Amino acid sequence: MNLLGWPFLALMSAVAVLVPVAVALMWARWPSRVAWPARALGLVLVMVVGAAFLATLVNRSFGFYSNLDDLLATSALGYRAPPSFQISRGPDRVEVLQNDWYRSGQARAQSGHGIVLPVLMEGRRSALRRHGFVYLPATWFLDPGVSLPLVEMLHGYPGSPGNFPVQLGIEAILDREIAARRMPPSLAVFPNTYQQGRASECVDAVRGERDETYLAVDVPDDVQATFGTAPGRSLGLLGYSEGGFCAVNLGLHHPDRVGAAVSLSGYFSAGTDRGTKALYSKQRGALQRNSPLWWVQHRGPTGPALLLVSGRDDRDALGQDRSLARTAARFAPKLPIIAAVVPRGAHNFATFDRAMPACLDFLGEHLPGPLAPLLRLPQDPLVRAPEPPTPEPRRQLSSPSPSPSRSVTPTSSLA
Repeated sequence: MNLLGWPFLALMSAVAVLVPVAVALMWARWPSRVAWPARALGLVLVMVVGAAFLATLVNRSFGFYSNLDDLLATSALGYRAPPSFQISRGPDRVEVLQNDWYRSGQARAQSGHGIVLPVLMEGRRSALRRHGFVYLPATWFLDPGVSLPLVEMLHGYPGSPGNFPVQLGIEAILDREIAARRMPPSLAVFPNTYQQGRASECVDAVRGERDETYLAVDVPDDVQATFGTAPGRSLGLLGYSEGGFCAVNLGLHHPDRVGAAVSLSGYFSAGTDRGTKALYSKQRGALQRNSPLWWVQHRGPTGPALLLVSGRDDRDALGQDRSLARTAARFAPKLPIIAAVVPRGAHNFATFDRAMPACLDFLGEHLPGPLAPLLRLPQDPLVRAPEPPTPEPRRQLSSPSPSPSRSVTPTSSLA
């Protein structure tokens, strides 16, 4: 059941109306021996239904839980594609869960539009198997000989990969920025950052799941093997809330493959709440290693390029951004870092939506491919900008021989 769809909202609206009406109609009709217990139960039921309806509205606005599996913390390890998809297993490591997707993508590409596809990604190193989404730009269908860069987008907690196409309309934003040449033609992948109902902070837990391995190694490698993305430092990371922490932390740990990372309303110290402390089993080294503030202060990194974005009214995130930017200015002066502010913005999807085009342009600036003049966010006036490093010559998109997954006919990936 889709908890974010109109049918569920209509159902909850009907229940929220019918239950109070039924309680009112029955108020004076109960037999005297059960009247008071029945009326008390009716009042409790009215309050429960009202709370459930309010929770539905909040969940719909913020996209916390998209289905009952997310709400009840059902493990995603048991997920299987429904037989109606008619997908045959092959050598590819990303399984597309949409019938006739190649033909649909080709049709959209003719008008310059990309396509977002539901996928199942199985990490061989991490032993994690989760669903998500992949965005294929028009160029992927029109010019199969070009290896394109990859942008990995990480949702917050609670949340799901579906927040990007549903709450943020990411497909239209990517289409627009690519068409305007402010961002090179790029693939995007939207993986699930956690399962079993608890935050993962995208780390390899001391005693638990290997989420960093899955997100920083398995997912990019599997997308590259399946869709032929560019090798090397052709990966950009972007995340909001906990996903912002993930993007910066993973980027600092993997500068050999990550060209740039963007944090939207993120934070930079690991295990600061009860739900995430268990990931590190009270091991101080694990907490330090996964705290970008500690990493920047003690490791003096020189990459990747970082963009930290917060709304003017999001005081906590704004303070986190300023702290990391000032720490970098003191202890890692060669680390390219920008702290930007969204005027009249708070910790919500409206702010993320307003900032998204400029964030994608920032990633595109550090990924291979030609660009037009970029959209930029105003920098935080309280953070002194470091001297800009000498830019490296931009790499052009490579044109290797077509990969097997892109040279086949559309029907070859379907049963």
